[in-house]
Amino acid sequence: MSKKSLQALVIDFKNYAFVLLATSVFLYIGVILPDQGKEEFYDVILMLTTALFLIGSFVCFKFSLKYKKQIDAQEENV
Repeated sequence: MSKKSLQALVIDFKNYAFVLLATSVFLYIGVILPDQGKEEFYDVILMLTTALFLIGSFVCFKFSLKYKKQIDAQEENV
């Protein structure tokens, strides 16, 4: 892959990770807010979704780091 396309992938995956991280924060806030008449089932769903989004964010950061290392390896070979 070319350096330009790898840089685009690094930026894209970082953006995905930050969006997932920010969304998980808002979902977690929904869990800790006082619940008046809200069933516990909704809290479980919100926590599971928060955990999935945090895992997705971690995976996106890992892919971003992987592509960044590929860019660095290409620059060393040149």
